[in-house]
Amino acid sequence: MCIRDRYYRGAAAAIVVYDISSVDTFVRAKKWVQELQTHGNQKAVMALVANKSDLEPKREVEAEVGEQFAQENGMFYMETSAKTAENVNELFYEIAKRLARALPPKPTGMNLNSNVQDRGRSYYCCSA
Repeated sequence: MCIRDRYYRGAAAAIVVYDISSVDTFVRAKKWVQELQTHGNQKAVMALVANKSDLEPKREVEAEVGEQFAQENGMFYMETSAKTAENVNELFYEIAKRLARALPPKPTGMNLNSNVQDRGRSYYCCSA
């Protein structure tokens, strides 16, 4: 097993982030997605996050390009700004919501069976 596999092989979720004002970061993000698809958990919830939405005037990667790439790769897409906190809470809420759907809770405790087993005894009640 490669060292990198230890970091994300068992991950239940992955967030791949790029900077909307840098095409280079989008290209690197695409490589990370391929890496995760090859070596990561195939059932993981994956998000493609376009960060620095506060830099809209300097945008180099259009939202439609990111959305399309995310859709083609089974990911959900969101734009955020770590600087202004725009959509940061929403991102983690969406991941939690998708994880809850994908990984239903495992039952814990005892399994109580409501079936009564007949052991060949009969009980009668009489009234006077």
